[in-house]
Amino acid sequence: MGNKSSYSANMRLSSTGESIGRSDRIRKGYVPVLVGREDDVVEKLWLPIKLIRHPSVVALLNNSADEFGYAQQGLLKISHDVEQFKRMIKNISD
Repeated sequence: MGNKSSYSANMRLSSTGESIGRSDRIRKGYVPVLVGREDDVVEKLWLPIKLIRHPSVVALLNNSADEFGYAQQGLLKISHDVEQFKRMIKNISD
């Protein structure tokens, strides 16, 4: 399974969905989302719940619903560049 003491906030997945790293802990106040494009690496990121209603996040969630539908299985998927998503979350968190 891996060393639980070295906690990472991200889990990277290959384009085939295979885990590159693991992050299995539940983080209070956050919702896990998979961010990335189909042909790229997808990362599991922890989105602060307080940002769910931010207009930028709402726009991405609406795009996700249009692309994947409302009946997604598993984690919520957001088709967006991972680094841009991280910068956006950092900027709107400040």
